[in-house]
Amino acid sequence: MYPHKATVTVSNETRGGDVEAVENPGVKVGLEAVTETLKKVHFTGTLAAPETASHICVTLDNGLTYYGPIVNGHAELEGGWIAFESDMLTPEELGL
Repeated sequence: MYPHKATVTVSNETRGGDVEAVENPGVKVGLEAVTETLKKVHFTGTLAAPETASHICVTLDNGLTYYGPIVNGHAELEGGWIAFESDMLTPEELGL
């Protein structure tokens, strides 16, 4: 379920405003393609994030980066998931 290590950056980006971003290095993650344009990142542990998060960037150790606006999510102490808009292919879809 969590085959990758990644740096997960959660940010609050508002039109014309300041960007507040929090970086979470070394997170165990799994990426799921819900649809062609909707991805879901599953993670272990907890993620630090701004009070109101609007975007996520997931940079895998192999260099692939996934970025987009957050659509939904759920988190508990042991882990959770965040759904976000992105049209990039997941590592599994790329055969990696």
